[in-house]
Amino acid sequence: MNPFKFFFYAAAVAAGVVLASCSVPDMRVSQGMREETTAMPVVGRSMMRVSLGKEKGFGFGKYQLENIERGWTRRNGPIDNLVIQDTDAYQKYSFGVRDSVQQKTWYVQAAAMHNAKTAELAGVSINLDKQRELLQVVFQSEESGTWRLALADPGHYLERRNFLGKLSNGAHELEVYPLYKWEGKSLPSSTALGYEFSKDGHVLATVQTVNNGKVWLKNTLSPDLQMVLASACGSLLLYNKLDDENQ
Repeated sequence: MNPFKFFFYAAAVAAGVVLASCSVPDMRVSQGMREETTAMPVVGRSMMRVSLGKEKGFGFGKYQLENIERGWTRRNGPIDNLVIQDTDAYQKYSFGVRDSVQQKTWYVQAAAMHNAKTAELAGVSINLDKQRELLQVVFQSEESGTWRLALADPGHYLERRNFLGKLSNGAHELEVYPLYKWEGKSLPSSTALGYEFSKDGHVLATVQTVNNGKVWLKNTLSPDLQMVLASACGSLLLYNKLDDENQ
């Protein structure tokens, strides 16, 4: 074999081994999400985020996020249509979720607040003494009405018991929980890798928000509830965590 070709082949094999060994695992999902579930990698999601203006769309499965618009990250400003008191900073964003099979699009609005003290979380007034950041999302279904997603996050694995999360339309309510563990690894991440949505202890959907992102969705759900969960997952894939350096 030509020495140059041999060197090139050996280098290529070595690079492949290194890449394989450095591959990032998926987030660990519950056992129930491994059955009757469609796993949908996120395609086209940019790792570069803007704080103002339009952002490139992306998709997972039959769902496409489009017309993504971000507002300023501000301090001490009003939050439209959200009941918040004593907040230091916030970000706002909106987007459309298109179901390419049913050919329909929902409009989603979201706002995240840092260091909020009190808030109305899906219709219930709560004290946020132990939570660092609050996210609220709202969208409308012609079939099941207005849905609101609300997360109150203390921001660290060690404080995970103080996490509050729900997705509700007033008649039906799903619990939202953060997930911190990688598949095949014992040590948890200090911050959430994604979230799962459950009803009466049964997980219906899971979203991995780190890396390229991934969505797991139960096949047995109604088309409307699948769209609801896809919209909620999309909002979390677009969620930029606020922190002390990004207010």
